[in-house]
Amino acid sequence: MPPVSCPWVVDYLMEVGPTEAGAMGPVPVSWREIDHWQQCLGIALDPWVTRLLRRLSLEFVAESHRAREADCPAPWNSRPTDFDREALSRKVTQTFRAIAMSTST
Repeated sequence: MPPVSCPWVVDYLMEVGPTEAGAMGPVPVSWREIDHWQQCLGIALDPWVTRLLRRLSLEFVAESHRAREADCPAPWNSRPTDFDREALSRKVTQTFRAIAMSTST
């Protein structure tokens, strides 16, 4: 996992809950829920922290949807480059050719 310079923000997000239940599945945590969480704990977050919690929740839900795809890379890995895709394509082609040649004899 990548290093986190503000782990307390992630702790807050997990305490609030990174998502809420929606009619069609998880949805980002609402502003109302973040406000209610603050009131219950008796804390007042700075506006930038509140916006960050909401943004992290939006990204959490978006990444959860992307992660359903079979070829989705892990979020902490860089996306494959065209060079990587070409190299992988050549390897797969060569492997299939080798299999085809070995089964035809």
